Amino acid sequence: MLLIDEIVNPISSLYISLPMKRIIVAILILICFGIAWQMLSIIKIKVVGQPNSTGILATQVEQPFFASLQKETGLPIEIEFKSLDTLGVKDTHQLPMMRDGVFDLASLRLIQNSQNEVTLNGLDLTGLNLSIKKGHALADAYLPIVDKHLQEKYQVKVLGLWSFGPQELFCKNPITRMSDLKGLKVRVAGELLGDYIASFGAIAAIIPFDETRAALQNGLVDCAISSAASASSAGWLEYVKYYIPISFNTGINAYVITLLKWNLLSETQQQTLQTAFDKHISNMWAISEDIYSNSQDCLTGKDACKNSQKYKLIRVDIPSEDLTYLKLQAKAISYKKWSEACNKEYPGCGEEWLRIAGPVADIQ
Repeated sequence: MLLIDEIVNPISSLYISLPMKRIIVAILILICFGIAWQMLSIIKIKVVGQPNSTGILATQVEQPFFASLQKETGLPIEIEFKSLDTLGVKDTHQLPMMRDGVFDLASLRLIQNSQNEVTLNGLDLTGLNLSIKKGHALADAYLPIVDKHLQEKYQVKVLGLWSFGPQELFCKNPITRMSDLKGLKVRVAGELLGDYIASFGAIAAIIPFDETRAALQNGLVDCAISSAASASSAGWLEYVKYYIPISFNTGINAYVITLLKWNLLSETQQQTLQTAFDKHISNMWAISEDIYSNSQDCLTGKDACKNSQKYKLIRVDIPSEDLTYLKLQAKAISYKKWSEACNKEYPGCGEEWLRIAGPVADIQ
């Protein structure tokens, strides 16, 4: 009340009636309470973003979005953003840490967190070799199922999905077809992709993204799978010679927010936040496609390469019969193993995926 006294005392020296003084004091008290309430009603949101090493989408698109989110939306929120690599935590623990209240909002790495929620793999099933547009359609089709389970199991809501771009193969050794992978050690991000790669005789090694450059440099692996942009940004391409443009995955990731923070917003505020994410995610998809298109020129050192380092990798387009075989293996291995695991947790999960996403992926 010191502030009120400082204001009221000078007023008291003026000729003001007692009732009027009481009215003035009451108004000042209401103003002070209003300011205090406004400060208390600000929602603090702890955000974990993608690792800086994953490249442009993380550093030039995602981070500026969160930096300007409060200003752009006008919402009573305070964003505390940190990239995953600055926190020193494993990307495989994002969902449990959100449930425990460590983070409020995450740029969720799907493959890495699929061990915690099995349906995540259904958004980007390994081996389908889909284009970015097809991958986008499949992920959107299956999203309601994933969102339902995440809300029930981890108390988080999906705000939307986006893509790093096709997860492709980069190798030190000459590769002309899939059978050439036999005996080679290949870095993968998760178990399902590892099983798929092993079906071609390769030795799968699950290695964190930030440790892959050293693994290539030191000869611990012969090949590695990631998006072209991320592989370039992380320095992988200094240690490989061959680029095999097979889309083992579409590189789908998600934004998720805890229901605890989401429910602090009014319905109108929720709509405002969702609209902001919808716009951002649409931008992420468009930029991802542009980056992928440009990377085709940059990887092989063509003059059309823009705003990126040029490499002189040898592009290898595997035979059409191998591409057909890839699709068959996607159903025989990836879908089979994933659906068996999913059915154990959610009976009928595999059949549900075939009904919802199968037509998009051309799998029956």
